Amino acid sequence: MDGRALDLFEELRFILELLTAEHLFACCFTRRRRQRFRLTAVAGALCLMLLGGSYAFWYRDCFQLLQGGGEAVFNLAWYILLSLLGVGYLHGCYRLTWADALFLCSGAYSLQHVEYVVVNEVMARGLFPEIRLQLFFYMLLCVFSTLFLYYMAYRIFAPALKKTGGGIYEDNGGNVVFTGMFYALVFLSTFLCQALFIGASYDYESVNYKGAAVDFLICALILWAQYGILENKAVNREKAIVEQLLYERKRQYELSRENIETINRKCHDLKHQLHALTQVGESERGGYLQELEEALDIYDSVVETGNEVVNTIISEKSLLCSSRHIRLSCIVDAGRLDFMSTLDIYALLGNALDNAIEAVSRYDEEERRVVSLTIGAVGDFLSIRVENYVSEGHSFVDGLPVTTKKNKEYHGFGMKSMRHLAEKYGGSLVASVIDGVFVLQILLPMPKEFVRLYAIRGQEAEQER
Repeated sequence: MDGRALDLFEELRFILELLTAEHLFACCFTRRRRQRFRLTAVAGALCLMLLGGSYAFWYRDCFQLLQGGGEAVFNLAWYILLSLLGVGYLHGCYRLTWADALFLCSGAYSLQHVEYVVVNEVMARGLFPEIRLQLFFYMLLCVFSTLFLYYMAYRIFAPALKKTGGGIYEDNGGNVVFTGMFYALVFLSTFLCQALFIGASYDYESVNYKGAAVDFLICALILWAQYGILENKAVNREKAIVEQLLYERKRQYELSRENIETINRKCHDLKHQLHALTQVGESERGGYLQELEEALDIYDSVVETGNEVVNTIISEKSLLCSSRHIRLSCIVDAGRLDFMSTLDIYALLGNALDNAIEAVSRYDEEERRVVSLTIGAVGDFLSIRVENYVSEGHSFVDGLPVTTKKNKEYHGFGMKSMRHLAEKYGGSLVASVIDGVFVLQILLPMPKEFVRLYAIRGQEAEQER
């Protein structure tokens, strides 16, 4: 069999196995794909395959020009380059931090290298060297071994990756250095073990089983360490969620107590006003009755948005705004929110409105004590927009405001939990400040069956008119 054909297959195999492992980890880790994901994924893979495939046609000529072990250094540099391009490829396909991309690619390379050690080094070079003379059967062995190993890795790693919520490390200096060192450790350890395979003569036709065993154990240990990191991050995240829920429960209790106090105060005033009605003449009674009607307006008004959960939320927040002398402006068509669960709607809208109400409560000017909520369809998307006035400057990280409050973990996690809910439904959440107004914009793609249903309802409504 032509050695060039085997070399070409080995290079293309490395690229395909590495990129497949990267996608395997990334698709479990996050659902946030970049725009033109398919084009980027296919075009990037083809470019890397073309680059890697070309290596098979000229690396032997380069090795003849190198002396004194220079070929080993050249080989190491080449595969480091390809793998770093793989990191950029993954970052270009998914919305990841560079630190997370390095972390995932470390695991992907370790997984690919485990398959390489077992199939290429031990089986094809050691136990059954004749199989490399039959390229078709060798390709089948590589395909089936890769599918089996990657399937097992998926079953083990997928639950831990999904628990992270699509984020482990932020892009700060310490995290990038840590994941970069982790990535460098993978390469240095595996290539040092390959030196045990090859020996000083750089002979690829023999295999050192001790070196192969050490290489396998190092890659397995790296994957085990990464799994432990993922599990630890998941435990910390669940702990943060529990703490956030306890904090939200405490805040809801305080808001409910404030609403009850408002109702009690109103009832007390109504009791005295009713008593006063029995003591005044006909000429003054009209004025008292008008005051009673105005006092009862807030309880008598029925909010109808097309969604019972949203009706409840707006009624509750309207009462809270009334007690704090805040004007809540709502333009809401919430019937299209039916595809979301009750708890998710309450968590998303309740948190957003509570943050806005809390923000404007600090102002004395009546014209700034305003909160606006707008819910409606924009094409096939549902738009949720909450606006409120702000005065001090806000700094943003990844589209979310950085809180200035002392209990940063609760408030910061509240915004992140809202983004997580938006992304759960394939949508997005972005916060910004425009001309002194804080704008929270949430876009959620509506399921196709709901879009068709609302289109039919719209046509029926037009016919009735």
